[in-house]
Amino acid sequence: MKRFILIDFENIQKLDFEPIDNADTEIIVFVGKSQNKIPFHLVEKAQTMGNRIRWLKIAGDGKNNLDFHIAFELGRLSERSQKDISLIILSKDSGYDSLIKYINDTGIQTKRIANLAELSDSKKLPPSSKFTDYIVANLNKIDNQKRPRTRGTLKKHVESLLREKANAGEIDSIIEEMFIKGILTQTNNRLKYILDSQN
Repeated sequence: MKRFILIDFENIQKLDFEPIDNADTEIIVFVGKSQNKIPFHLVEKAQTMGNRIRWLKIAGDGKNNLDFHIAFELGRLSERSQKDISLIILSKDSGYDSLIKYINDTGIQTKRIANLAELSDSKKLPPSSKFTDYIVANLNKIDNQKRPRTRGTLKKHVESLLREKANAGEIDSIIEEMFIKGILTQTNNRLKYILDSQN
């Protein structure tokens, strides 16, 4: 089965193509108009993938502009390839989820992931930390309206709780793990928490 991975590069910029080692996989990276720098290690790995990877630079600005381009490409791929494909969106933006449900209802296997390590054939383990449960328990005690609403403020909150116990990489792993487990979603750069206590 042919697999297409559509990457929202505005939403996820820390990429590692190592988990993708499948000849039946094509990748389309959607890059925002104002994104002008791509890390060298990413370009170097992308070159080894040859024509299995495409970069699409979005023209124009506007709220959700890149999201509309991804939605359009999902439609093109669905129509062109019929049902013998798998569509994956790499994004933390839960705004895609109702569209994904609609595409699945048509019989085309579609899902959203927050990290490439979530791919079924990935050789890498998803990010995890021994501190994640502690952070989630803390967030559960905070009133829903007072929880950090952006990734930056959440990162500062985690840093203040852990102080010297965790470095920046570990803090990023905690946040990534929360996205992967579905504890966190993001829409229009605003975080939403799916916790036991919504207060």
